[in-house]
Amino acid sequence: MSSTEMSSKPMNCVMLSRTINLRKYLKDQIARLDGRVTFVDHLDGTNPATVRMAVGWHPHADAFDHYPNLTAACSIGAGADSILACPSLRDGIDVVRVVEPAQAEMMSGFVIWHAIYHQRRMGIYLQNQRDKIWKRIGQRTTQEVPVGILGYGAIGARVAADLAALGFPVKVWSRSAKPTSQGVNGFHGADGLDAMLAGSEILVNLLPLTVETRNILNAALFAKMPRGGYLIQVGRGEHMVEQDLLDALASGQLAGASLDVFLAEPLSPEHPFWSHPNIVLTPHDACDVTLAAVGRTLLETAEALQAGVKPKDAVDRSRGY
Repeated sequence: MSSTEMSSKPMNCVMLSRTINLRKYLKDQIARLDGRVTFVDHLDGTNPATVRMAVGWHPHADAFDHYPNLTAACSIGAGADSILACPSLRDGIDVVRVVEPAQAEMMSGFVIWHAIYHQRRMGIYLQNQRDKIWKRIGQRTTQEVPVGILGYGAIGARVAADLAALGFPVKVWSRSAKPTSQGVNGFHGADGLDAMLAGSEILVNLLPLTVETRNILNAALFAKMPRGGYLIQVGRGEHMVEQDLLDALASGQLAGASLDVFLAEPLSPEHPFWSHPNIVLTPHDACDVTLAAVGRTLLETAEALQAGVKPKDAVDRSRGY
């Protein structure tokens, strides 16, 4: 469908969020889509029956109840779990996530930095600097530090390939079997998970958040890793039992962790993660989608609805991603 055809039939899109001002956040993208997508604010007096599309992030629990003809809801990020978890989301509403290659590149760089931080024992050197201790620890090659990755979607595949190119032995785990790239060994299912964990000194979590993956980073899982392992947590905060991580660090089962996502964000000033000597903490900033990519997703979704086809990058509701 051409832009001219789209302009003659603008798509009404409601903005649903209880945590951020979406109109302010998407201001420039709204201007670029003017005439093709008409944005309305939640409960602003617009006839709700004319709204067929939504863009959202942590919508109110009853948000979808107000729009009887809504058929697609776009997330403003790669993760769509906040929309999928909304109690009023009905069957028949496609949930669409943003997919952007640049996001995988950013995530890969972030994970590589933290993997090398552990491999080269930089935490010890930083503490020695603070204590004014001149002491060489000795080096390990990347080949001596195996990395396991939970989740092998588009981002996981890029992270795995880049780590393998640096010489890290890389294992990946997914729910079902998937073909892997050169230098990457694939595992799947419950038995595959145990085998992957047993051979992974560094564990990277890139899983989507589903009923099955909630709290997956727990004491039982940490115990299946080699003693002195390292966690890079860049999935969702709900994946991890925080006290279990603290206990694993206290016992030495894990030597350290790099954490970018948390159960409650922003992290409270009293949280023990802030001051833990073996935790590297970042404020949910490992990677992000660009606003331009969000704009493309909104336009492509509107065009799909106009054409009567399923939107690109719609989530498989039965799987949760």
